[in-house]
Amino acid sequence: MKDEKTWDWQTIKKEIPVKEWKDRFNWIEEFHASPDGEKIAAIVNTDEAEFSVCVNGEIWEETLEKAWSLRFLPDGRLVALVANDEEWTICIDGTFWETQFDYIWDLKHSSDGAFIGAAVQVDGKYGMVVNDKIWDTLYENISGVVLSDQGMSAAVVQVTPMGQGDIDGFRDGLFSVAVNGIAQPEKFMNIWDISFDSQGKQTASSIRKNRVDYSIYKNNQAWDKNFQFSWKPEFINNDNSLIAPVRQGGKWFLFKDEAPLWDRSYEQLWKLAVQQDGQKIAAIVSDAFGKWTVAENDKIWDMHCDTMISDLYYSDNGGSLVAVFKDQESWDIAVNGKSWNIKADKLWNPVISSNNEILATRMEKDGKFHLIVNGKIYKENFDMVFEPAISPDSDKILLKAIKNGIYTRQILTLDKVL
Repeated sequence: MKDEKTWDWQTIKKEIPVKEWKDRFNWIEEFHASPDGEKIAAIVNTDEAEFSVCVNGEIWEETLEKAWSLRFLPDGRLVALVANDEEWTICIDGTFWETQFDYIWDLKHSSDGAFIGAAVQVDGKYGMVVNDKIWDTLYENISGVVLSDQGMSAAVVQVTPMGQGDIDGFRDGLFSVAVNGIAQPEKFMNIWDISFDSQGKQTASSIRKNRVDYSIYKNNQAWDKNFQFSWKPEFINNDNSLIAPVRQGGKWFLFKDEAPLWDRSYEQLWKLAVQQDGQKIAAIVSDAFGKWTVAENDKIWDMHCDTMISDLYYSDNGGSLVAVFKDQESWDIAVNGKSWNIKADKLWNPVISSNNEILATRMEKDGKFHLIVNGKIYKENFDMVFEPAISPDSDKILLKAIKNGIYTRQILTLDKVL
């Protein structure tokens, strides 16, 4: 897991040249910086149909036929989905997993990086692999894979075969939720948006019971109440209760355990954010056609946008509710209902300091990349900026960026960015 206290917060600047990589390799794919900023990596093409991963100028020993989905884990390890001899597996810091597959995709990891999982195909059947162990049972189809912080895996799987045009079979239900490879007994026409509880012991999902009825499914038991549609449920109250956005009578409501939780109805309501085990609940909502905003505990922000709100989440202590939104063709960030007004072409989710006072992110505007801290744009622009980090004492910013062919790791004090 991340341990920012052990990172180097004293050295002002470190540099690694990456421009020369273009001369060494046929091409370079997207750059990735490690959480602590000490490493810069990319998938590189070393020869015709030959690939590797270059880290700080050094390539992995093994040549790869294919590689994709490269990323640094929260604990600093570098992982990729790779293929050799037409077989796929996961490679971590140049070391391959023993288990191999016909194909692998949808790479997942726990919040601390201890558990790594993915969807896989073997001999025409589908399942999941977690930490190099594949499910014992594989299925005809798989979608919606999820991984809990405790290493529990779940996905929507097809448990009943269906021939072409088998309308009756589809009507009777083909899909179940599989947890660690074991399919739950109930079958439905469709299942989506699986959630784990905080301990990784319970699951919940949205389901389609029949042609017109939708509902919520929790631990082998569907809610009795039916709706016109539903979105992803979330556990609250020490995992004893379940909340979910549901549609009935042409409007959207937030329900808790089959009963309305909020009084208001909305044109749309989804993507819940939960803090303090349900003391604070927020959702992306539309209260009028073509207008998006945020509702927190059923109270609507004054801010609205005309295109979308892509992400909504709380800081660890619940003091800040952050929304990333697009309005009038530009991306922006709102914190507790107040917009930064930075009008970016592209924007990433902010990281938040432990004291809840500093928010830092990166944006692209007019072809250049920038560091943004508390809505203020840092004076220097770059060819690329990676996710920043904030020191444990909340007094420094770790800036990771590329400019003029040089990757730079910089430590900035707050007076330089605010």
